[in-house]
Amino acid sequence: MKKYIMFALALSLSLTVSACGSKAPSLEEVEAAIRDGSVTVQDALDKGWVTQDWADAYLEENSVPAADKIAVNRVGEFETETLSGDPFTNQDLPATTFLVFLDPEDEQALDFYDALLQAVEEVRSAGGDIVVCNKGSMDAQLVQDTPFPVISYNDSMKTALAQNDEMASGIPCTGVWYVNGSLISAWISQIDGDDLADSAASFVAMSQENESDSQDSISAIPMG
Repeated sequence: MKKYIMFALALSLSLTVSACGSKAPSLEEVEAAIRDGSVTVQDALDKGWVTQDWADAYLEENSVPAADKIAVNRVGEFETETLSGDPFTNQDLPATTFLVFLDPEDEQALDFYDALLQAVEEVRSAGGDIVVCNKGSMDAQLVQDTPFPVISYNDSMKTALAQNDEMASGIPCTGVWYVNGSLISAWISQIDGDDLADSAASFVAMSQENESDSQDSISAIPMG
């Protein structure tokens, strides 16, 4: 994950320099970057873009309990289809999935897609999986032998993602970890196969832990 953060920070700095010369980004730009996952609050502090008081106030205002985040980012029911025309619903998503949103017309799409192909075996060995949501016109012949589902990101899916559609639709090529029905990770716009496999192992463990907790809760309910 460190590589993702470093890449995002470098990209953010590059955009800032090109737009503003040597000036630091405005607080509005910093907040926008923090919201979309390009930088962290600590990154902004380290660069001197914000003060400690501002960071403390921001964290306090935007802190949400983990359970609430899971509820807020839960994916609703949806119906779509694969590029070959087979039906696909939210029930078909594996419990731990790297959910990718890909614009095939973007110049980075091919590299992003190739990185997924290189990483899929390691991700599956760790117990996770990959699903690609196509946001444009993708040739079905090119992906007919793909080892993971490629589905249409249609209006049903957009509704199911609710507020997360802003990220899914707004970034040409991006991915996020889906665990037990919710989107729970930062959004990623650069893939490293080793890091993705490590992330898969962590999120699979989280998924199994959550399932175990749920079963314990059910077992503790008095029967009869």
